[in-house]
Amino acid sequence: MPKYRSRTTLDEDRIQQAVSRLRAYTGYVDTPKLRHAIEEWCEQKRVEAAKDIDHVKDVYRRRAAVIGFRCGVIFHLLTGNTKESKACTQFAVMMAQYCMEQQIRTFGSVLQNQYVDAEQESRRYGCNRSIFDQLPPTFTVDDVIALKAKSVSHNAIVKIISRWNVDGWVEKIDATHWQKSKHDNDKMTNDIK
Repeated sequence: MPKYRSRTTLDEDRIQQAVSRLRAYTGYVDTPKLRHAIEEWCEQKRVEAAKDIDHVKDVYRRRAAVIGFRCGVIFHLLTGNTKESKACTQFAVMMAQYCMEQQIRTFGSVLQNQYVDAEQESRRYGCNRSIFDQLPPTFTVDDVIALKAKSVSHNAIVKIISRWNVDGWVEKIDATHWQKSKHDNDKMTNDIK
């Protein structure tokens, strides 16, 4: 574990000098090497995310690229050099990588769950969503037929219910009755609250 100590007067002076230097800068700071390095890193992570179909990495690589770029600009301004050094671009890329990894570690599962929930909702919000929501907790094929357009065949209705069953929205109780799944009823109750 790191052991922290009180900052010395020299540390405080260096911090104040750095803050003063950063506050003194105005206008546009051109950093073409830094932009190129971050763009290259971001594209590399985009390709990795696309290959793995990793939506979480795709989101956080963009956020991390911005953070890494800003860290690189601050590094560049603090060095006082006219052009970006190799150390500056390496630092920016390292910070982008670190930020992406930490964001994925901290928030990745939450974001992934949001994608899964959104995908399930979008599938369920298809043309049969309003029919499903209008059904009572326990229903029959005749209940669905009553809510669906008259031109829809009995076989099509059976296929719709079968799809709901495969997706886990309903469970078969007996030969003629279906029940909305408990998970779905709990979700609907939570949505109402």
